[in-house]
Amino acid sequence: MELREFQDRIYAKKDGQLYVFESTWDSFRPIERVAWDGERYAILDRKYKLDLFDENYGYGSLAMKATCRQISQEVELDDVKEIKEPVEFWKWSGETSAKWWFDRACVFASPCVPKDMEQWKKHLKYTQTRAKTIRRPLGGRITKRLVPK
Repeated sequence: MELREFQDRIYAKKDGQLYVFESTWDSFRPIERVAWDGERYAILDRKYKLDLFDENYGYGSLAMKATCRQISQEVELDDVKEIKEPVEFWKWSGETSAKWWFDRACVFASPCVPKDMEQWKKHLKYTQTRAKTIRRPLGGRITKRLVPK
């Protein structure tokens, strides 16, 4: 089993299934994926939270609940490797639905998430990064191979 930390949360991956550690539940719980929802990176877990009054709420089934309890007992949360870049996290989690958004790959929570320039700027501000494209020529006659990396 692999553990990673992303956006101040601890994630586990076992047999292709992604789990997140919930400190309020003192247990791992299953999730579908982590995606950009237009405001922040959100955990998508709707299929595990269908019925609020279900005794397996957040787990989906009794077998999944038992698996999550077993994972929680087996792992040590002390030394977890941190992933800072969302793209690296999606590679680690096995996410394949990333779409190209201006100059970077992004996984969206739904098709309804706005993908305009204002949302892209908001995403850059949230991730504290800069655009990866050149906005204006660097002047003079310069070839691409002479542009500093």
